[in-house]
Amino acid sequence: MRIYEYQRNYELEQSYWWFVGVRAMIKTMLSLSLGDSRLGTVLDVGCGTGALLDQLRDRARQVWGVDGSQEALRYCRLRGHQNIMLAEACCLPFASERFDAILAIGLIEHLEDDAAFLVEMKRVLKPNGVLVLLTSSFPYLWSAHDTANEHRRRYYLRPLNRKINAHGFATIRFSHLNFFLFPILAAMLLAHGQIFKSTVDDPQRILPLPPRVINFVLTKLLLLESRLMRWLSFPWGISMIGAFRKLPCEN
Repeated sequence: MRIYEYQRNYELEQSYWWFVGVRAMIKTMLSLSLGDSRLGTVLDVGCGTGALLDQLRDRARQVWGVDGSQEALRYCRLRGHQNIMLAEACCLPFASERFDAILAIGLIEHLEDDAAFLVEMKRVLKPNGVLVLLTSSFPYLWSAHDTANEHRRRYYLRPLNRKINAHGFATIRFSHLNFFLFPILAAMLLAHGQIFKSTVDDPQRILPLPPRVINFVLTKLLLLESRLMRWLSFPWGISMIGAFRKLPCEN
């Protein structure tokens, strides 16, 4: 991610509809997986500027964050976080079976080797530990937005679910998100892909700042989806989020 994007995220994460809604969905996934009691030891892989760490530290016994960017970690420190480390997602500086839960939000699509990532997540999770993962959906929605975000791919839900299961995880819930806004957002991404080709010299992220009333409405829609995810999985959306439990090793 470009340096100036970290500052933008840092400034927007507490109020921007996308970030607020995603954190609510993560809370739902953790509740489905681990109940509503206090969490144990939690790792946020690709922690960015630390807004999710803010949400977790009051609920978990211990929270760690890792990121591949020193700039991201600088903003985490501005939020007061100390348990943060510079590290690559596929080679974490932690002992095996260290964490009760791992969050990987908007990360796997950036990695060259997603299989190696899943192997590493399984290694550092405790038996029956939970991985919460969010990523981009539908490869046909690829646009300059993905290029600007340095994505390597978008996914279809079912093949990714099979890959995760094949690496020793059982699916608790895996759902698309932005279900209600999908027709509008999909059309916008498709148009963006045609107008601004992914090979453009200086691709930019799509992160428009809506008026406050629109931001309020969009936030409420994602919060509604987060509540409904307790009982159902949405069949389409521009992204997808899931909770997966590490299966115990067979003797």
